[in-house]
Amino acid sequence: MLDRSEEGFRLLSNPLAITGKSPLWDEARGCVWWIDIQAQRLLATDETGETRVLPVPSQPGFVVLADSGRLVLGLENGLWTYAPESGEWERHSDTESDRPTVRLNDGKPDRFGCLWFGSMDMTHQGLAIGRLYRRDALGEIRAVRENITIPNAIVPCGHGNNLLFTDSPTGQLEMIELDSESGSILRSDVIYQTGGGITLDSGCLDVEGNVWVAVVGAGKVLQIAPSGRVLSEHLLPVSRITAVAIGGRDGQTLFVTCQRRFLDAEQLSREPGAGGLFSKPIPIPSSPVYRVAGL
Repeated sequence: MLDRSEEGFRLLSNPLAITGKSPLWDEARGCVWWIDIQAQRLLATDETGETRVLPVPSQPGFVVLADSGRLVLGLENGLWTYAPESGEWERHSDTESDRPTVRLNDGKPDRFGCLWFGSMDMTHQGLAIGRLYRRDALGEIRAVRENITIPNAIVPCGHGNNLLFTDSPTGQLEMIELDSESGSILRSDVIYQTGGGITLDSGCLDVEGNVWVAVVGAGKVLQIAPSGRVLSEHLLPVSRITAVAIGGRDGQTLFVTCQRRFLDAEQLSREPGAGGLFSKPIPIPSSPVYRVAGL
């Protein structure tokens, strides 16, 4: 039976993010890192809701953890690290720097320390000029798929030979089978399909291997089994949900980001939490949070 829930969400912090995204629970620092893409901000919110705001060199597309404890961010012109204790930024790749109308978008490391991430057109023309990239544990970066519009829900899963993925405008959630050595795509199956112009955004895994994914425009988070069966549905008081993460001191808190972008004045008046970070207790912990090797 599908579990539907419309209760339990708390607006933890609202810095009025244009597009809040990429929540990341940092156990060592006791905070959720997340980004505000168009405002070029990195945010750190603790479980009391206190939020620190840091400027970013250019538009960010994701934030993850490195083996060193530094943060890895995908920006407009490549991969960067940020050391919260020293405030030092360092650039590690020039990925997409030769295409000024493209930025990096969404990404997560796998159990081997390889980083999977995407890129997309940022001219608002919806051009299918994005790519899906893999940075291996030795630092080599190569594109494994071309002609992508908006890459999202990039979630490594299984034993390193599967990757969840959506090209958002398609409304399709794919399970991609990989060659675990090379990262090459062997096959892809659609395990879930939205309807009515509703699209999927970013996601994460729980400890049982189910994906939790943001549904943009529908104001909800879905928990989907690897088979594609929807296990639970969690409705929020805001419509443009962008990304989810599971973490917190208890290990069982769902964090959800959203955006103010694309909402008119009337919609914003009905959704005062738009651009905020929401949290909610859930009955299942996260899968292991992996880190990027070599950074």
